[in-house]
Amino acid sequence: MKENRIKDSNGARRALIAVGVVVCIAAAIGLAFAYNYLHGLWLEQCVITDVASQVSITDGKMVRADVIAYEFGLKNGANLALIDFKAKRRDTLKKIPNIREISIARHLPDKVAITVEERVPVVRLGIKGRKGDTGRVADTDGVVFISSSGTQMLPVIREAAAPGTPKGSTLSGRALAALRLLEMCRDQFRALAAIEADISKPDFITIVLGNDYSVANIAWDGMDEPSDATMPKLRKQLEDLTKAYTARVDDSVRVWDATIPGKIFGNTQKSFL
Repeated sequence: MKENRIKDSNGARRALIAVGVVVCIAAAIGLAFAYNYLHGLWLEQCVITDVASQVSITDGKMVRADVIAYEFGLKNGANLALIDFKAKRRDTLKKIPNIREISIARHLPDKVAITVEERVPVVRLGIKGRKGDTGRVADTDGVVFISSSGTQMLPVIREAAAPGTPKGSTLSGRALAALRLLEMCRDQFRALAAIEADISKPDFITIVLGNDYSVANIAWDGMDEPSDATMPKLRKQLEDLTKAYTARVDDSVRVWDATIPGKIFGNTQKSFL
């Protein structure tokens, strides 16, 4: 009798376990079904049916809203829940160097707002010995891109040889030094009116002074590896050059030499001052 009771108890326990397993499986199936059903309802509500009212794109002068919409796949029938906005943003920034930043704001479930911040060109890029405009420009970060609208009055950096720094790349070395030089002239030494920087020479940068189209050869320690630490040295050279240039000791000076720290020489084509 005792053995039979033990067998009955074990059998009941196995039956309960079996029922429990069946219940768990049924619950899991039910949850999966419910999830798929609710997920399907959610996806249906994320579909774009009217781009004009569901998608807002604040564009710029060069990169238009339709370009951004295309790159992100934003069109009627697209599903906002299935678009990888992070990947699309990364790929678009890489593909279109004119864009500095893209901000994305999702308004669940069926709206999205995208703001495009374009790069602002501060210099044009040309090639030594060529008068034609390559269309290449760079912003203050040194990123090179293509822009022709409103850039005619920007100062020029003349690179040594074609094709020069390609779009999508970042200026470095002597080219970046020329950018910092022109920016410093623009912001702190306007009397020089620097309109061009030629980086084709190995030992210095030649800038064209816009007031009289004389030139100045300038060099400073760290010129080929420009950084915040080397900017004071550039500033000192420009301070000394500005003092000599504005003093107007001799208006016949056509070439200024600012390659030696603390010393400025003026070449009158006949002799040095």
